[in-house]
Amino acid sequence: MSEPVGVVILTPLPLEFAAVHAYLRGSRRISHPAGTAAEVGTVPGVPWPVAVILTGEGTGDAGALAERVSSWLEPRLLLVVGIAGSLKTDVALGDVVAATWVYGYHGGKEDGTGFHARPRAWRGHHGMTQVAGILAAIGNGWAESLDGQPSVHLKPIASGDILLNSRTSPLRERLHENFDDAVAIEMESAGVMAAASLVDKMPVLTVRGISDLADGRKHKSEEGGLQPVAAAHAAAFAMAVLRELPADFAGKPGTRVEEEADEPGPGWRTLSEPLPAVWPRDLDVPLPRGAALLELCLLPVGSRPSLKVRSLAVLPAELTALARATKVFAPTEEVAEVSAQAAIAATAQAGFVVTRRDERCGWQPLPQDSLGSVLDEQDLTSRLAALLTVLSAIAVPSPREAAVAVGVTPSVLLAEGRVADMPRTTSRGRTSLTPLRVPAAEAIPWEQIAASPADVAAELAARLLADFRSRQAGTRR
Repeated sequence: MSEPVGVVILTPLPLEFAAVHAYLRGSRRISHPAGTAAEVGTVPGVPWPVAVILTGEGTGDAGALAERVSSWLEPRLLLVVGIAGSLKTDVALGDVVAATWVYGYHGGKEDGTGFHARPRAWRGHHGMTQVAGILAAIGNGWAESLDGQPSVHLKPIASGDILLNSRTSPLRERLHENFDDAVAIEMESAGVMAAASLVDKMPVLTVRGISDLADGRKHKSEEGGLQPVAAAHAAAFAMAVLRELPADFAGKPGTRVEEEADEPGPGWRTLSEPLPAVWPRDLDVPLPRGAALLELCLLPVGSRPSLKVRSLAVLPAELTALARATKVFAPTEEVAEVSAQAAIAATAQAGFVVTRRDERCGWQPLPQDSLGSVLDEQDLTSRLAALLTVLSAIAVPSPREAAVAVGVTPSVLLAEGRVADMPRTTSRGRTSLTPLRVPAAEAIPWEQIAASPADVAAELAARLLADFRSRQAGTRR
C-alpha cells in the first residue's frame, strides 16, 4: 500500500538522520508492512512532504530500502544525505560535496596479472546538480547559521562497502588509478543509484559533508566531534537545494503542501493554574557560573506515560547532534550523561535535559561584557528559537500541547540593551540581579511550537522584556 510523499531523504547513520530530521516540522512516523519506518513532515519553503529514513551502512541495505520506498512512498526524488571521507587535499573538513557522478568501484576481475576494474557509474540528476551548482556559485544564505562557511564541490564520489581510512592502502591506489576525479568516498550511494535506475526517471542526488580525510586519522575526527558538524552542513545544503527546485519538479502529480495566504500565529491557551516548571537547577545539572543564564522549559499538558529508560539512553547523542546543528553547542564541546530519571547533554556553557516525564529544558548564557549581560529582544528571540528547535525535534512521542516557562537567572548585572553595542562603557537604564520568570501559565499546540519556533520565541522574548521593565518600573517607584 503506497503513501505518497514528495521527497525521500536516505540517511545511513543516526547522527545524519538527526541532522535532517531537525528541519522537519509537524513530523509523524509511518511504517511499511515489513517494518521500515519513516518520519514524514514539512520543511519551510519546500512544496512537498518530506520523508526521512535511516538505512544503515552499506550499499546493500541502502539499495534495498531505496527500491522499497520508491514503490511505497512514490517520491518525486531521492536524496542521499550524510558524511563522507575526502580523497583530495582541496576538499576540506566540513566542506560539502554534491555528486555529479557516483562511481561503484567494487566491480572488477582478478586474474594472474592482477585486478582489472570493471566499475559502474551513475550520473547525478541534471536538474538537481544544476540547482546545486548555482547555490555553490552564488549562494542564498544557506550556510549563515552554520559554523564557518563550507565550500561546496560539484564533483564525483566513490561508493562501495569498504570503510577507507588510509592514504597508502591498495584501495587508495586503485581509486587513484581508476577514479582520479572522485573527491570523496562513502558507502551507500552506489546501492541507491542502482536501485533508482530500476525506477523510471527517478531523480537522485547525493549530498555529503566531509567528516574525515580517509587518511588513518578517522578516530581523531570522531573524537573532535566533526561527524555531526559535517552531517549538519550536508543537511543544510540539501534543504537549500530542495527549496530552490520548482514546484512541478519531475512532473509528478499530487503530494503538495498547501500554503496559506495568512498563516495564523501561535495560539496560546490559558491554563486553570500554572504548571510547576522544572528548571535545570532542580535537576542537579552542572551550570555555568558568572553568567546570566537564559532558561526554557517545555512541560507536557495532561497526563502522559513515562518515557522508557532505554529511550532516554539514546537521547544525549541526539541532543548533541541537534544542538550542534543549531549552533547552541560549539563543534568540539560535548558532555553527555544519562540517569534513570533524565537524559542530559551539556557543555560548559549550554545544555539540554529530557526527564522521564517528558519535561524538556534547555539553557545557554546571554552575551556579557565587563558591565554584565544585556537583554536584547532580537538576540533573545534568536537564542530561544534555537532552544525550541532542539527541544521540539527530539525523536520521542510528542504531547499534543505544552506549557512554556522561560526565565533568566543572573549571576551578573542585567540591563536592557543591544548586543551590537557590546562591549559597553555605560549601562542603559537600571541594572538588576533579580531573576526573571515567565511561568508556565499558558499552553500552546505542539505542532505550532515545532512549525513556528521563531514566532513562539519572539512572544517569549517580548514577555521576558515586559517582566524586566515592570520590575524596573516598580523599583523606580
